Amino acid sequence: MKIVRARDLEWTDVLMQGRFGQRRKELGGQKLNSGLWELPPGKTSFPLHSHAVVEEALFVVSGHAKVRTSDGDSAIGPGDYVSFTAGGPAHQLVNDGAETLVYFAVSSFSEADVVHYPRSGKVAYRVGYREQMERKMFRAGDAVNDYLEGED
Repeated sequence: MKIVRARDLEWTDVLMQGRFGQRRKELGGQKLNSGLWELPPGKTSFPLHSHAVVEEALFVVSGHAKVRTSDGDSAIGPGDYVSFTAGGPAHQLVNDGAETLVYFAVSSFSEADVVHYPRSGKVAYRVGYREQMERKMFRAGDAVNDYLEGED
């Protein structure tokens, strides 16, 4: 058993660049990762993305925002629960309100995942856990379709 006192943890800046920016309190977990997040007004959580393997979910503690997906936008607020299934539509959070969105997020954490970024045409892969994790990003247009290309 592990007890984490979130009130005793410091906020950590995550992805602070341009329109992206939020803070996180890492709550832990190995195969079930969780955190408490703050998304300030006018900021976006992450680039629009979808996971092939990892499932994500969030529960809104306070504030309002919208969930942007490749299917459209949906308003969320306190008490709302949102889940993003593996292989589902691309998604991101956008705080277009006047107050900070605070949410609890949890995600499955497998040994491997493939992430698609439809706006930029990128694809990322990740293998391994934490300190042994390797992550690489590619442009989908650079894909090699011939299995034996470059093989002698």
